[in-house]
Order: sequence, then C-alpha cells, then structure tokens
Amino acid sequence: MSRAIKHEEAMMPELELSLPAKAAGLLPIILPIAGAVLLIMIRIQAGRPVGFIYSDALVMLALISYICAAVLLVTNIFVKEGVLDRLGLFTTALGYCFNLSGWMIRWVEAGDKEGWKAGINGVWRYFPLDNLYALTLGFCAGAGIATLVVIRKPKYRALGALSMPILVVILALGMMLGSGISTLPPILDSYWRPIHVSIATLAYGVCLFSFGLAFAYLLKDGIRSEAVAIWAAGYGLLVLGTLGYGTAEAYSVPFHMQYTVNLFLDKNSLPLRTELPMVGPLMALTLIVIVAAIGLLIRDHFNRDDRVRAWGWKAFNAAMILQVLVLALLLFQMRTLDNPAQRVPAREYPAFAVWMGEQSQQPVTVDDAQRWVQQNSASLKLSMTSNPVEFGGLMGLSVALFLVALFSWKREAVVTALPGIKTIDSLLYRTVGVAFPLLSLLLITGAVWANESWGRYWGWDSKEVGALVAWMAYAGFLHTRIAHGWRGRRSAYFALLGFALVIFTWLGVSFIIPGLHSYAGV
Repeated sequence: MSRAIKHEEAMMPELELSLPAKAAGLLPIILPIAGAVLLIMIRIQAGRPVGFIYSDALVMLALISYICAAVLLVTNIFVKEGVLDRLGLFTTALGYCFNLSGWMIRWVEAGDKEGWKAGINGVWRYFPLDNLYALTLGFCAGAGIATLVVIRKPKYRALGALSMPILVVILALGMMLGSGISTLPPILDSYWRPIHVSIATLAYGVCLFSFGLAFAYLLKDGIRSEAVAIWAAGYGLLVLGTLGYGTAEAYSVPFHMQYTVNLFLDKNSLPLRTELPMVGPLMALTLIVIVAAIGLLIRDHFNRDDRVRAWGWKAFNAAMILQVLVLALLLFQMRTLDNPAQRVPAREYPAFAVWMGEQSQQPVTVDDAQRWVQQNSASLKLSMTSNPVEFGGLMGLSVALFLVALFSWKREAVVTALPGIKTIDSLLYRTVGVAFPLLSLLLITGAVWANESWGRYWGWDSKEVGALVAWMAYAGFLHTRIAHGWRGRRSAYFALLGFALVIFTWLGVSFIIPGLHSYAGV
C-alpha cells in the first residue's frame, strides 16, 4: 500500500505558484459561480422572471453553451487553434453558470408557486430536487464543475472533449423529462433531502468525468479502434434491439419494423402508443447494419484480415449515418405529424382498455377504448417528454457512433492531443478518490433520511441497491489499486463499469424498476 501511495505522490508534484497565480488559475471556476449568484440575486430581488432570468430559459442557454463547448473542444483536438482552446473553456464556464443559476432559480420558483411555508423546513422543502428533471440539472452542474476544475489548465483541455458530449446528452435528456415543479409528499420533507441529493449530484458529476478519463486512458494505451467500435455498436444493438420492450407490441422495431411513441393528453403521458411513419423501417435497417458491423469487426479481431476490417468500418460508418438520419426523422415526425391518434396500431387497444378500466373502476371494452380515442383525437398530442429514456438512448447512440467514427479516423491526432498516459492514470485515480467518499456519504445520508421518513435505514429498495452496487464498483477500483497495485486498463475498466451503474441508478431505476425512488411524473 505504501508503495502505491508513494507512486501517486510522485505523479502529483506540488507546483510552486504565487498566490496571485493560483487565484488566476481558479478564475474559470470562480467567475461562473459569481455570475450564477448574480443572476439568482437579480431574480430574488425582482420577485418575478426578468428577461431570460428564469429556470427554463437559463437551462436552454446552458444546453446551447455546453453544445458549443463540446464542438469547440472536439474540433480543437484536430485543428489546434489557441482561440478554439480558450473559447472551449469559456463556453464550458458559461454553460456551468447558466446550469447552476437555472437549477437554483428553480428553488425560488418552487417557493413562489407554493407560497414559502414558514420555518427552515419550509425553505428546504423547495430545494430543487423534487423530481428527476431537477436531479438531472444537479447532475449536470456536478459534471460541469468537475470538468472545469480539470480543464482550466491548458495541458488538460483536450480531456473536456471526452466529457462534454456526454454532458450534453444527459442535459438534453433531462429537458425531455419535463420541467414541471412537483409537490413533495410531507413524509419527504426533511433537511436531509437537500444534503443527500446534493451529494448525489456532485458524486455523479465526478463519476461522469472519470468515465471520460477512463476512455482517454484506453485510447492512449493503444486499445484497438475496432474494439471500441464493437462496444459502441453493441450499445446500439442494446438500444435498437430493445425499443418497444414491455409494451403491447413488444420488440416493435426488430420484429414489426414500427416505432411507436406514447400519446399525451394535456400534460399526462398515456399508455397508448402511436406509430411514427418511416422511423421503424429506418431503425430496422440501422439495426441490420450494426449487426453486420459487429460481425465483421469481431471476425477481424480474431483473424486480423485487412479486407474484413475495411468492410467492418464501412458498415460501422453507414450505421452512424443511418442513426443520425433516424434521430433527424424522429424529431421531424414528432413536430410535424398531424392527427397522431389515427396511427395507433390495433394491438394497442386491449392493454389501453384495461388501463382505462383500472382508472375508472368500471369495465371498458376494446371498442370503448377505440371510441374514446376517436372522440378525443384532437386533444391527443405527441411530446418529446413522452419517451425520454428511448429518446435519450437514441441520442446517446448517435453521439457515441459519431465520436467513435471520428476518433478512429483521426486516431493519431486524438492520442497526441491527450495528456501523457501516466498523467491520465493519475487524474483517474484522483477523480475516483473524490467520487468514492461522495458516494459513501450518499449512502450514509440516504440511510439517515430513510430512517427519518420511513422508519428504517435500509429497505433493499431498487435505487438503494443500485447505489450500493455502483459504490462497490468504485470501491473495487480503489481496493485493487491500493492493495494489489492494479492500474492502467484494469482500473479504467472499473471506472467504465462504475459510471454505467451510476447511469442505471440515476435513470433506469426511475423508469424500469418500481420502488420508493421512482419519481411520480419523473
């Protein structure tokens, strides 16, 4: 253990900097926080939204800034222009300013909406962690500050190109969840709630950046581009191959060549899905091409055949283009499709009739369900908040395929732009060293809050178990590194696994597995 610690100390020499130099180095962190505080104070003093100073507008500005930052940082890897380098840092800081202020102003808006109950618990009651949308804003704020802390130094700037695209996908997905303010049940009113969930947002943000570092390490360590492509294509197989699972038409895309989305009535998503024209067949074609790419790249992995490898990359690039077209067509149909209720497949109605019967506590036939849909067809709409997990998965797949194709095409430029492999390894160790105690505090404060609200510290709820498994993955990273000297690829794989478990705990539990932590209306 002592040897491992000495090694890490050797990797992290203290810089002899004057106090003004240290302060100047912290400006990319201090200025966006100061800007966020200023925006919050203006909103509080005004007592109402002023110009763009309200939560939804600020979050949209944060997304635009983060997108610009991702594009600039990725482009700078290949172009290497000082202005792009500085603009990448500036837009990241600007995005964090808008992200943090938009998240905190939601606190003010929630209190104004309900009238600010008296007492300290009344103040904490409105802390912006009432649903999954608010949690996602905190998650992105945590990832934003973690990224800024590292990339404020020019020598680490390229690492932002690996974390910012993920941050963009997560924030965009969060915006699809809907920004409505939820009223919490009294049982959850506790000052432990903001403590517990704030720790979660910061921990998850640090985990996101550690994921980017792990991927950077693998690239620097010489992992074959074909292996990365296989994993990205495998993610595509998972996303496209399971769309529609659990719905009335189970596995709609692979077996029916149809893609359906939930209809909305007012602000409520109904368990009734309608078909988007041409999206399903294009998804099925993309899935076929992804399967072909996986098969060819796996064959090359074992036989090292240049011709097979070339065809594998052609199939992978074709899948990337098709997936971008899928996403574009889906967004186009969501915004332009007229009278979507008329495209509900007949197989949807039996399950919908059962649901209607449960709501009305009266028998409802399939014919009754069809008549109800026809009578209310003008009120049934499409919304990007109807299937956020599916849309998020499709967006994430488009970004993953594009980045893998781009980084593989310009592999040498990417590897050259990244810091040295020992530096990345050291940064990965430090970020996990920050994430692990935060995840530990997450479990401890969650247990205390659970005991206060439900009378037990631990109940094996799905989200509790997910958080514990993610904690164990990062514990495994530190244990194997400190006690057994593991580092390099094996440690990087632990970090990748840990973040995958964090994503499942954050999103999957809320939509897939029922439990006390499944958000009402997310």
